[in-house]
Amino acid sequence: VIPEIEMPGHTSEVFAAFPNLSCKGDTLPVNSGSYWPNEDIFCAGNEDVFVFLENVLGEIVELFPGPYVHIGGDEAHKTNWKQCPKCQKRIEDEGLKNEHELQSYFIKRIEKFILSKNKKLVGWDEILEGGLAPSATVMSWRGMKGGIESAKAGHDVIMCPVSHCYFDYYQANPETSPDAIGGYTTLKKVYSFNPVPEELTQSESKFVLGGQGNLWTEYVQTSDLAQYRVLPRMTALAEVLWSGPGKNSYDDFYGRLMHLQDRFDNLDWTYAPGAFVVSIHANQKSIGSEFQVKLSSEKPGEPIRFTIDGSDPTYHSDQYLRPFSIVETTTLKTALFIDGKMAGQVSGKIFNFHKALGKSVRYNIPYKQKYAGNGAITLVDGLTGTNSHSDGYWQGWEGENFDVVIDLGKTESIEKVSLSFLEAHGSWIFLPTEVIVSFSDEGNSFQHEKKIPLSDGSNFGKTNRKVVDMNSLNSTGRFVRVQAINRKLCPDWHDGAGGKAWIFADEIVIR
Repeated sequence: VIPEIEMPGHTSEVFAAFPNLSCKGDTLPVNSGSYWPNEDIFCAGNEDVFVFLENVLGEIVELFPGPYVHIGGDEAHKTNWKQCPKCQKRIEDEGLKNEHELQSYFIKRIEKFILSKNKKLVGWDEILEGGLAPSATVMSWRGMKGGIESAKAGHDVIMCPVSHCYFDYYQANPETSPDAIGGYTTLKKVYSFNPVPEELTQSESKFVLGGQGNLWTEYVQTSDLAQYRVLPRMTALAEVLWSGPGKNSYDDFYGRLMHLQDRFDNLDWTYAPGAFVVSIHANQKSIGSEFQVKLSSEKPGEPIRFTIDGSDPTYHSDQYLRPFSIVETTTLKTALFIDGKMAGQVSGKIFNFHKALGKSVRYNIPYKQKYAGNGAITLVDGLTGTNSHSDGYWQGWEGENFDVVIDLGKTESIEKVSLSFLEAHGSWIFLPTEVIVSFSDEGNSFQHEKKIPLSDGSNFGKTNRKVVDMNSLNSTGRFVRVQAINRKLCPDWHDGAGGKAWIFADEIVIR
């Protein structure tokens, strides 16, 4: 058991009792879970803060015999530090460049105390900001990048990226599952996790101690629900961490899992039945003219049936046996069938053949790397995303506009441009306020602008996919510019009011 005492952020409970330890001195309520943006953090220029924390840590190290003490270090917004005279004086006195280095100073000072108690400091990957404490161990949660950077610098790392290791995320259809914070991490995805990135050399990979599954409990009210969240995903994670990736196939694991679930039943444990959903995998076998399609599920051996005429599959629809090709615009629908009945919901994907398919895309404003989709081809790969922003078919922009130019290769007549955006307020994803399309023959001067204003829906708890159709354009051009205006900040009614808003976009269809 490793204790975690959060600092410098996620500390509103301290300021409810000791407001003098914050920058503003306000008495704050104790929030359930957290709130956003996390601006009310320990004042790094106040010596009383360090006296307080050393007193707390001094008691903690006596209670826990293990070698580690976790100090958090994550999601600490520096807004108040920038405005705080004490923090700014600390930056000046210590010769620091900015507030990121101030956080590094804070963590290094705490690490010195922890080392004096013969313990080791662990923190989330934000402790890299401004420079890593000399002997700190990093838990890399925002992806693998922080862990890679730490391992290359000779620091121990525990990999727990949000993409594979967050067990508070949904693991099956959100509409039929207990409420969760969001996301979508299936059993099969967890089993695909490899904690040692290819970017590391053999000597660097030795610093990767392993991985872990994270269960945050804002949406977990009972122990039964906690079991449901972690089982059997914890089983999948344990196997790939203990055995190593690639040692066993998922099909083999699933067969053994069925026997393990009998043991869960005998112990009267609650576990998730899994995702009764068919995954659609597609790639362009021949750019712009043919897709190769593969179907799979978490339930190996159970029949998958599909249609390509837009109708829902039934028990009498074609059974999937091997990969197949699609060579024209098609609506594919598929579902899993168990004991002759449809299990779960229908999965679908539209394969679009259009003038922009496979063409070159210039990004005037780059997407965020952690939501890169399939790279530069994502917006013109002929494939549409689901309602999950992390399904690999969406690209994301945080606090910035969407602005791309598609080169059609030659001047074309253009009657219609369609594109899709995601609306998922729980994940800070909003519709753009306006979409703009314009055209050019030479790629620099764009004309014939058409604009469509958008507004977010009223169902703030539901994820929606918004298709924007621009019809009757009656335009010509080789280059098509598509812009979407980001609202920049989350609105006042949102839990993350003032934080950066996201835009997520997928396929741009030009006809």
